[in-house]
Amino acid sequence: MADRTKPTKRGNSKPNVKKRGSTYTYYLYVTDADGRRRQHSKGGFHTQREAEDARIAAMNAKATGTYVKAERVSVREFLVDEWLPSRLPPALEASTWHSYEQKIRLQVIPFIGGIPLQQLSPVDLNKLYRHLLDSGRRRADPKRRRSPKVYERAVALRADGLTYEQTAESLRAEFDSESKLNKHSVASLIRRGPPATIDPDSVSGLSPRTVRYVHTILRAALKDALRWNRVARNVADAATPPSAASAKSTSPKVWTADQLRAFFEHASGSRYLPAWIFLATSGCRRGEGLGLKWSDVDLDAGTAVISRQVTVVDHEVIVKDVPKTKLGHLIRLDGGTVAMLRRLRSEQAEEKLRLGPGYIDEGFVFCKWDGQPYHPERFSREFERNREYFDRDHRDDQLPPITLHGLPHTWATLALTAGIDIKIVSERLNHSSTTITREIYTHVTPPMQSDAAERVASLIHGG
Repeated sequence: MADRTKPTKRGNSKPNVKKRGSTYTYYLYVTDADGRRRQHSKGGFHTQREAEDARIAAMNAKATGTYVKAERVSVREFLVDEWLPSRLPPALEASTWHSYEQKIRLQVIPFIGGIPLQQLSPVDLNKLYRHLLDSGRRRADPKRRRSPKVYERAVALRADGLTYEQTAESLRAEFDSESKLNKHSVASLIRRGPPATIDPDSVSGLSPRTVRYVHTILRAALKDALRWNRVARNVADAATPPSAASAKSTSPKVWTADQLRAFFEHASGSRYLPAWIFLATSGCRRGEGLGLKWSDVDLDAGTAVISRQVTVVDHEVIVKDVPKTKLGHLIRLDGGTVAMLRRLRSEQAEEKLRLGPGYIDEGFVFCKWDGQPYHPERFSREFERNREYFDRDHRDDQLPPITLHGLPHTWATLALTAGIDIKIVSERLNHSSTTITREIYTHVTPPMQSDAAERVASLIHGG
């Protein structure tokens, strides 16, 4: 008869810690979300004691609900396959999502994408930020730039009296790399002037503002990873991105009133001029101005409602309402702008008659000849080209280089310099508070404060 008092061997005889090669691995059982009991393991420990201590820590985490399963998912796999899909619209605005995707694809994945997610450290992120600050800007692709020889030959052919079409045809025949050259690209090539040489070894870094934006994206992604029990902590909280002070925008570049008038006079033949004037006199942003419709404008009352914007998402023109954080607002128009809009409306009516059914009337104030809204990026490029034309024709009196966004900045600067209350300027620009306006236009407010000090002092001293 068998001895029933002798202990029987347990069904699970596998030890909790086992040596595998030169390292140790611990094992434990965890009930997954589907209710099934599964064995989890983690290896790579140098000693049995290290593996046992890690197993005990994992058991404690399991008991408190903070246990994180050891996985080999890389940073790239988590961001691209899991996190970005979870943030698709309506979780994020389409433009915001594409901005996140672009930054992750261009600035994050090439540098830290191969690191296992659970092994990512604050030091890895700090190295990423340093790399982006030092050399994070993508180099210009030499294949996309035409050689000086093509430019010189194009100028020579034009000097011989060939049309742009004939010049393009000749260049396509002479240069194998220019098979897609057309008359428009030839005109653009000659207008821009000799192409600048590029040092293939030259690199440049991203701005602290951009690098801090990358940090914000990673911090949000790792916050979700922590919430989903994919990592034990958010290592971005312990990283050191560029400071908020270093990421602040520099004082905006603006023109004087005389420079603005001179530019508008020079660009009098441009179809885009009315829209540029509107941005300069209303303080609106580019997308807000391009999104304006005639139904938003009351020319008799001299007012306009800014309630939508035109933007670009993944190379496609999109019309959408202004963000919820910046509700539509009413602005008052000056007499000159109202007169300009009346002329523009009359010209558009003539275009509709000429084009007939081909005119797509969606009611946009500033639009192409067929009624469709302007492409925002093309709109900005045309502004920069016209500024270059002005400088070419005024070698001794060139304009300071500003972007299209400098037009509303110019309005705000002129308004503050003229002594208009900052609260009125802030409301016109649709800032959420005057604090934002003061931070942006610090280059304007100190002189105003100085003037106020002089005026008060003159009252005290009886001057």
